[in-house]
Amino acid sequence: MSLFVINRYEGEKKQEKQNEKKHLSNLLKRIEERKREKATENSFTKESKSKKKKSKCDKSVTSTEQDVSIDENLVHNGIEQQNETEDASQQKVHKKKKKKKNNVQVEENLMENKKNEDIENESDQLNKESNKSIDSKESQVQIPEQQKDFIILGAKAKKKKYEVKRVLPDWLANPEVISIDLNSGPSIEEFNTVLDSKLIEHLKNNSICKLFPVQASMLSWLLKCNEDRQQGWWVRDTCVSAPTGSGKTLAYILPIVQILQSRLVPKIRSLVVVPSQELAAQVYKVAVAYTSHTNLRVGLLSGASSFEREQTSILKKTLRGEYISLVDIVVATPGRLVVHILKTSGFSLDSLQFLVIDEADRAADWLEYLPEHLHAPRLTLYNLHHSKTPAQKLLFSATLSQDPEKLSRLGLFQPILFTSVLVSGKDEDVNLDKEVGDFLGRYTSPEELTELAVECATEYKPVAVFQILIRNDMVSKTLIFTNSGETAHRLTCLLQSFFSEKDLKVGELSAQLMPKQREDVLQKFSIGDIQILVSSDALARGVDIPDVQLVISYDLPKHIKGYIHRAGRTGRAGKQGTAVSILTTKQVEIFKHMLTNAHKIVPEIEKLELDSIANVMGYSSHVQKLKEELDKEKQNSLQRMKAVKRIKSTIAE
Repeated sequence: MSLFVINRYEGEKKQEKQNEKKHLSNLLKRIEERKREKATENSFTKESKSKKKKSKCDKSVTSTEQDVSIDENLVHNGIEQQNETEDASQQKVHKKKKKKKNNVQVEENLMENKKNEDIENESDQLNKESNKSIDSKESQVQIPEQQKDFIILGAKAKKKKYEVKRVLPDWLANPEVISIDLNSGPSIEEFNTVLDSKLIEHLKNNSICKLFPVQASMLSWLLKCNEDRQQGWWVRDTCVSAPTGSGKTLAYILPIVQILQSRLVPKIRSLVVVPSQELAAQVYKVAVAYTSHTNLRVGLLSGASSFEREQTSILKKTLRGEYISLVDIVVATPGRLVVHILKTSGFSLDSLQFLVIDEADRAADWLEYLPEHLHAPRLTLYNLHHSKTPAQKLLFSATLSQDPEKLSRLGLFQPILFTSVLVSGKDEDVNLDKEVGDFLGRYTSPEELTELAVECATEYKPVAVFQILIRNDMVSKTLIFTNSGETAHRLTCLLQSFFSEKDLKVGELSAQLMPKQREDVLQKFSIGDIQILVSSDALARGVDIPDVQLVISYDLPKHIKGYIHRAGRTGRAGKQGTAVSILTTKQVEIFKHMLTNAHKIVPEIEKLELDSIANVMGYSSHVQKLKEELDKEKQNSLQRMKAVKRIKSTIAE
């Protein structure tokens, strides 16, 4: 093994020695080439210049030749010195060891020394020549200013960069403006020639004597679009950005009922997609109420009923095996709609005329499951005459995004925007469009809404809720929002403990409850059997609960949209309302930043000192009672799980 290592080592040394000899020979060749090049340059200068300059050139040539010869002599002298040192070293080795030793190591050391000297000389000379060439090029070529303007990472910019402003599409930059004053809408009598007499009578029976501005605008616009549709034209998609409580649901229900009531064969001609079960149930009730005088039928696909029951409510299979639609208008949540598209045989949207997307700022991934013909293809003469008329998309939201990229995912056809409030300046939403925005209708709130905020310590937030309720004289309807179902449950238990001696009922609504339980709680809150309702964001969007006077945000919402929709549950339809946000010390600046960048006025934040109030009401005892209740609930849930497992195991046996 040791011999192998020695042989390998000696082989590598021999290879290095050969490489060094090649390097020396290459150096000599390069010196000879330079000598020839300089000789040709000197001969050219001799012929072109005068005799006086000729003598000077001869001197310079001789000097350069001497330099070259010196370099050559240095190399030859180095080789001679190398040979002399080799002989001297060999003699010393003979005297010490009395035998010939391979002189590879001595010769190798000498070659390394000479190589280093030659490399240093060669590099110095090459550097001088390269510097001369670079200087000459720089003197001849001027670098343009555009090429000098480059960015060095980590360095400060020398020039001030101008801010690049986004150019919005024309339909976003120039919308149709709707009045924000709810009392400025026209009376119903002005639509006698437009609306069906029975529909007008039905509106009056619901104590509606005049339409809100957004309702009047949508009614006139969609009826005009229907005339274009009857002539074979593709109609423009429509976006509506209006404050919460401004009547957006009725704004699309009225024209759709007016247009579809003359249909002959039941088919799904209108699809309304909403984000939650509660909002779907609300829209369904409104649609049923305003189609009661017609032959139109409405279906609900939200998961509140079983899947099979929903299938039988919208479709019927004939003896021939054909499917017949039983409904004309379908109200659905996105998830349930996709399930029916994929699994319900005979579920067809081929005759769809209206696709309504309520709360359109939410994710719209479900759109890719819709049939292709519902999306307008490229507008050409061929497609206009040969393609099927696409469905008209109607988008409604109080927080409609202005980002063209997000809106482009909806596949809008020549859209038009209806909005109500002028917004200008920068739009640096916490989670949305951090762009310059100057279109109307950005994050709007009703004028009847009063917005307040209080600051307190984190551990005293339930006490802050108690204090706010006391200040407002225990209003008949209070809606409290939390960020999770668990927080809603804990706060509900604490408030029930606070008001156990008073005639106040506290309810809870979150995704942890079954759909039937949620429906019952919401019904009791609507009729006044429950005065205080603690909810997660399940009720934050679009749900219209009459006469809610106070909304409390127990937890700060993550985004400005959550704030707008929570506060929008009160101050609706021209009625007064108050929205209060409870903040911790760390959340104050976040709250100010969120509202400022949404172009909203930041309310004055009151700091609450709740130590004395907590002592008076025995807050620590209520907290201890809450812990005991939660422990009991946990034990009960574990026992139920064990019982279910035992039943399953016995069935399996």
